[in-house]
Amino acid sequence: SPSLSNINAQCSVTPPTPTTTDACVGTINGTTVTSFPITTQGTTVVTWVFNDGNGNTSTALQNVIIDDTTPPTSPSLSNINAQCSATPPTPTTTDACVGTINGTTVTSFPITTQGTTVVTWVFNDGNGNSSTALQNVIIDDTTPPSSPALSNINAQCSATPPTPTATDACVGTINGTTVTTFPITTQGTTVVTWIFNDG
Repeated sequence: SPSLSNINAQCSVTPPTPTTTDACVGTINGTTVTSFPITTQGTTVVTWVFNDGNGNTSTALQNVIIDDTTPPTSPSLSNINAQCSATPPTPTTTDACVGTINGTTVTSFPITTQGTTVVTWVFNDGNGNSSTALQNVIIDDTTPPSSPALSNINAQCSATPPTPTATDACVGTINGTTVTTFPITTQGTTVVTWIFNDG
């Protein structure tokens, strides 16, 4: 029986067929029932059998050690820009052993907070290795609320107009505010300036 060295690999391996010598036959190739390639993480013990064809066999054990120590690649992620809210698409990366890996994050979506939210994406290969990538999600509301058309208010003695509303793409309904004091009692036309602020 030959003495067989350990074989080490990151992802998978097919060991070369070992040989031994026999006094009568000469060189004999080993055979095994183990399926190749071996991809299971950890140590697989391969039993090689050497048969001389004359009813005599010997065996040799060989350790095949698969140990993935390489993390997935860390992708470069583009900024996401939106007016009101955003749910970024799940990014992916590649790993030498696993292939494509989806990112995961503890950030809740959609993101609606104005300003920049930094999302940390984690890429885990399931073999104890992970990498991270940061992505900026920028919410910047630059669109003002709609400016409603307001009807004139006519009264004999005094008037307090109802508070008008406008709609905003991000906030929804917005009540108008004004510095005008109500009720208006001055005879003639008073122009009331209503302001609609989306915050």
